[in-house]
Amino acid sequence: MRVIDFSHPEWRALAQQLLDEAPQVIRGRQWQPLIGMLRDNQLLLPLGNHRYELTPAGRRYLTRELMLAELACAPPEPEEWLHAQGWQLGERVNERVLAALYRKGEASFSPVEQINFEDKGIRLCSDLPLRLRAARPFSLFFSGGTLLDAAPWLHTLGEVALPARTLAGLGKILWGEGEIQRVISTDSVGVFAELPLPADALLVWLPAQDPGALQPLIAALPPQTLWSHLTALDPAGVDRVLVLAQRLGRPASWWLPRDLAPIKEAYAAPLQDARPWEPSRIPRPLRALCGDLVESNCGLSAEVCALASGWHAIG
Repeated sequence: MRVIDFSHPEWRALAQQLLDEAPQVIRGRQWQPLIGMLRDNQLLLPLGNHRYELTPAGRRYLTRELMLAELACAPPEPEEWLHAQGWQLGERVNERVLAALYRKGEASFSPVEQINFEDKGIRLCSDLPLRLRAARPFSLFFSGGTLLDAAPWLHTLGEVALPARTLAGLGKILWGEGEIQRVISTDSVGVFAELPLPADALLVWLPAQDPGALQPLIAALPPQTLWSHLTALDPAGVDRVLVLAQRLGRPASWWLPRDLAPIKEAYAAPLQDARPWEPSRIPRPLRALCGDLVESNCGLSAEVCALASGWHAIG
């Protein structure tokens, strides 16, 4: 039997045409190698006037050959391609780089896919830093014995940024004067920049899409240190706090202005997301403060609260 290279796009197109339509009109000398081979092997019936129809055996043959050609033309799996290039994936890989290599785009990986990568010894990393502010100086103690004094950074820059890849090596956060009483986390850059800080609190900005980044920092603090989160008062904000609380193994706690009523009256706005409030997901202490937002299907951004003077934890 004459060999036809079905990886060639023109032969592949003609074969697919024969499979899709019957009978098929085919003219042109360039197609004779395929037509002749199929006729010689009783895989194609001539119907006259350049009209042809595949036999059942011909349909099976072309279907199999097209499938084999598709497999032969398929690009290699990313692991195979990387190995062929001599490239090595480290223990931690930037998630956007990994998406570009595996997806040829920026699609995020599902939790199951992330677990599969971890089984291969690869952890996805957002490489977005944690940003820290405090009214008092502190030091960062890392595994290996490195002690970094944050005081000069706080004095000069007003904050300290911890790259995501350094968090695994963070051992302890040592308070310079007195004791740290509370960590206040937020996913709002504006709130992080403007929020008035209690003397005994550490303020942390973390990316909303990477709630796990907070765990090693909380683990580096004394276990009695309290934690609260400041985010939008809307269904998505409730989800963020509940996810953080679950990851940290702590009760859900919101950091809110003591005098919230006038802020709600001035700035509450209809929810932009089509998803409404779910009262059953709102812890009772928070529901007592934002029941009016739930009833009116409104929300409150974190930024409109940033300059309030008095604050407390709810949860």
